[in-house]
Amino acid sequence: METVLVVDDNRAYAHTVVKWLEKNDINACYVLSIDTAKSFLFKNEVSMVFSNSKLGKNWGIQLLEWMKVEGYYIPFFIMTDHTDIQEIVDAIKKGAENYFQKPIQTEKVLSIVKDILESKKRSDGIKHEFYMGQSPLFLKLQYHIRLVAPVDMTVLIRGASGTGKEWVASHIHTLSGRADAPFVAVDCGTLPKELAASELFGYVKGAFTGAIEDKVGMFARASHGTLFLDEIGNLNMNVQMLLLRALQEKHYRPIGSREEIKADIRLIAATNEDLEKAITEGKFREDLFHRLNEFPVQVPLLAECLDDIIPLAEFMLDIANQELDKNVKGFDQETQKKFKAYSWPGNIRELRTIVKRAVLLAKDDWITAEDVGLLSNEQLKEYTLKNERTERNNIVKALEATNNNRTATARLLGISRSTLYLKLKKYRLM
Repeated sequence: METVLVVDDNRAYAHTVVKWLEKNDINACYVLSIDTAKSFLFKNEVSMVFSNSKLGKNWGIQLLEWMKVEGYYIPFFIMTDHTDIQEIVDAIKKGAENYFQKPIQTEKVLSIVKDILESKKRSDGIKHEFYMGQSPLFLKLQYHIRLVAPVDMTVLIRGASGTGKEWVASHIHTLSGRADAPFVAVDCGTLPKELAASELFGYVKGAFTGAIEDKVGMFARASHGTLFLDEIGNLNMNVQMLLLRALQEKHYRPIGSREEIKADIRLIAATNEDLEKAITEGKFREDLFHRLNEFPVQVPLLAECLDDIIPLAEFMLDIANQELDKNVKGFDQETQKKFKAYSWPGNIRELRTIVKRAVLLAKDDWITAEDVGLLSNEQLKEYTLKNERTERNNIVKALEATNNNRTATARLLGISRSTLYLKLKKYRLM
């Protein structure tokens, strides 16, 4: 779920801003430092950032500079207690969207936030237009989507990281009878285990220490619509039990409440894990698996759909042209050959990233191999994460090769950013 991130070393004020945004139906979170902001951006989808001008010994503008280097092109706003014209000019020059005097809780700021979010929603609508494939596996996927969309069955989408599982879920929702109601996506991999139940089902005031007011959960937000739970295998056993009960009985209880609430949602789950193996290891409930697996959908690897690589790249080119206000016509012959020969370890996500960057870098009407900058498959083998003995060294090599750009590093290793983040923590590389 996309979020407004508030960065302020004053916990009380950051909390106040978040609550103000949430009361105006805007999802928001806060962090207290630049380092925690970096970690949050790495693990979550963020729509915009509000940063205090001064953060301890650091400056908010330092976070903006880091975001630009790492490829986070997100609207960035500076908050301040004072007005320094030169500081404002410097911030705008470096890419800040605007500059607001504290307290920012005004109708003007709220209007700006809502306009940006609405604009992003329209842009995302363009992204979620579904590419009509040509290869046999893609045609089979499209057939299954059209078949299950009108029927209120639970769908389990399976596929490797980056294959477009949320894209598939969104298209099922769009073609269903619930299309006019919300589509709420939740990355279960980023939910803290101790908070997952309250995030999904909400809680009532006084349910636990710190619950000073009622919280609306994702089930309630998705009412009459579709709830998409990505990386479902990351939920702990207790939350799995609560989820199973909600699906079977069509009712759920917010944490701390005695009141049953009707669960009028269509659930779509997704995973890149071997859930059958997780069942045998006692990490996933077999009864929940069968409840989720009413209609399984397999998303193919991009490398398995050779006929679709160039048409899909052109589809993404059109989107990138609209987003970046460019008019690039297409890919030259050498680039197309490279696309077809490449193994695409990051799948559709990698293709989308590469095309968008190439559109930005293109010097004329046609994208060249230089704009794309793909490594050969032989070069890629150097960075394959085959086993734990070599894993740390390969991650270090990939970080060096990408000049410590973690987005590019994850792509090079063929893993998601969240997986990379976990491995960096595991090997103490951050």
